[in-house]
Amino acid sequence: MPALILALVLALLLPSAAWAAGADIVPDEPDSTEPAEAAVPEAIRLSQEYILALTGRNYNSLNRFYSRETVFEDKTASKKVTGATDILTFLRRIHVYTLSYSFEPDHVFHSGSLVVMIGTYRYRSRGDLFGKPGKTIELTIPGVTTLELDMDEKQIKKHVDLLDYDAMRDQLSSQ
Repeated sequence: MPALILALVLALLLPSAAWAAGADIVPDEPDSTEPAEAAVPEAIRLSQEYILALTGRNYNSLNRFYSRETVFEDKTASKKVTGATDILTFLRRIHVYTLSYSFEPDHVFHSGSLVVMIGTYRYRSRGDLFGKPGKTIELTIPGVTTLELDMDEKQIKKHVDLLDYDAMRDQLSSQ
């Protein structure tokens, strides 16, 4: 008899216990009025537009992103350039040998107007840039790019690169 009572109590309690446990595990279905994906934050969207202009070597678009106060710095190469005119001159000079150039982000995040992009820069360039005339050089350079943005003006205040130039040197030695 006690076994029968225990069986009845368990039969009555187990379905409600399972339902209660499942309520914490199964997420609510999204309301059809909710967007399927969260919108890209404005700071990240602006950074993406900028990187596309940079890697696409679109100097007219880049000019709109820079001001007289913009700083472009490659800390690992100890190179720092200030002002739209000098930055664009610098970029045109280094892009002369570039055949193609892209940035493939692995992770992008932001805190207010500071955007951090972790990923890989891919370059194809003429070999004479690296003392290897007649060759096409392909490089994959991991790095971190940080952008301080002026969200009101939709401009870059500061662009800082930290790139793994040891990886570049290793790749150059094998090409």
